[in-house]
Amino acid sequence: MDIRQEVEIKIGRVRGFLEARGLRGALLATHANFAWITGGGRNHVSTATEQGAAAVLVTADASYLLANNIERRRLEEEETTGLSFEAREFPWWAGGIPEAALELAPAEQLCADIPLPSVRRLSATELLALRNPLLEPEIARYRRLGEETGIVMTHAAFHCRPGLSEHQLAGMLAGGLSDYGITPAVLLAAVDERVSDRRHPLPTGRRLQRYAMLVVGARRQGLNLSTTRLVHFGAAPSELRERHAACARVDAAFLAATTEGAALADIFRAGQAAYAAEGYPDEWRLHHQGGPTGYAAREFPATPEVEGRVQLHQAFAWNPSITGTKSEDTVLVADGGLEVLSPTPDLPTLEVEAAGRRFMRPAILER
Repeated sequence: MDIRQEVEIKIGRVRGFLEARGLRGALLATHANFAWITGGGRNHVSTATEQGAAAVLVTADASYLLANNIERRRLEEEETTGLSFEAREFPWWAGGIPEAALELAPAEQLCADIPLPSVRRLSATELLALRNPLLEPEIARYRRLGEETGIVMTHAAFHCRPGLSEHQLAGMLAGGLSDYGITPAVLLAAVDERVSDRRHPLPTGRRLQRYAMLVVGARRQGLNLSTTRLVHFGAAPSELRERHAACARVDAAFLAATTEGAALADIFRAGQAAYAAEGYPDEWRLHHQGGPTGYAAREFPATPEVEGRVQLHQAFAWNPSITGTKSEDTVLVADGGLEVLSPTPDLPTLEVEAAGRRFMRPAILER
């Protein structure tokens, strides 16, 4: 399947959605959805906004690239080359994406992934359904993203050293990702007591003494990959090892329950039960546990009441944590079972069991 075929399948999904709801057009303007509909194209200039500088409008009989005169030529030559989008250019100083879209379809017959007056807003559930299951080219891109992110994480784990600050650890990760054209959408680093104190440790100037947690949210061509690894200088204390082994078993429980057709709420409850069985019944309350991923770091966090079921060729990132430790990878629900998309084969692993199955989960690297 080449990129033209991939994009045509996705346009077909959007048109089926429009027909079922009696609508004339769908405007896709966020970074994530532009990347999805174009097979990995970038419509942003700044990464600080969710909405890009250009959009795709799909109607029943056409598909348009809406862009201002600054971006249109770059997008046609570098991001949508060879694809069947009809460009509609507008001057940067007058009009914009909404005005361009409304020239092609009335507001009451449009849906959009950005807020527009009188236009139906696409929900997270609807977008998840449109973007899944992942197609073969997307899975191939995901595998490359995971392999290269794993190389960067492994390099950082082996090259970090006492005395470096959390900012420097995050910089090491960011520089490595940039070498591969990967955007560091999330960069977290915690050292020593901050590993226990902060579930989302934005980097600070605190310097590493013995223990570090490295967390990456990597994004390329719209796809998101999440992974966490732990490094300890000298032998890790037995209590930390035990906590991490327990966390790995909870992670395995989430993974074992992530099978085609499984209800997301049931997966979450399997994780809750594993926390309780390990003697940490309330730790799940201290941090979200992850959920479906792909064109968002998390499409939405799983909860005991969340709706939805697992699809074949859908990606998930579970991230259970027990104070002082965490276990996280991105996986694909594949034909033969789960495939880890964020491998680090040169880093140590733990073999753990859940639901009668064996899983290899990341261990603490002791240096």
